[in-house]
Amino acid sequence: MYTKQNLEAIEKAISDMQAGRRVVGVSYGDTRVQYANLTLAELLNLRNRIKVGIENSEKFNKRQVIFQTSKGLI
Repeated sequence: MYTKQNLEAIEKAISDMQAGRRVVGVSYGDTRVQYANLTLAELLNLRNRIKVGIENSEKFNKRQVIFQTSKGLI
């Protein structure tokens, strides 16, 4: 599940790559991923997947619980 912080990190990586930096990395938590071999198109694709993941998680965070009971009288 992606977070908005992941999206911000990817957008920073995209802007770093557009600025001409060859080795681009993203850190979150104690994990660091370097995107040295990725192209700009691949980073943009990853950003789009993260956006979709965030949108889907926001849709499904709303929980609706329905209880149905029936009492039978003999």
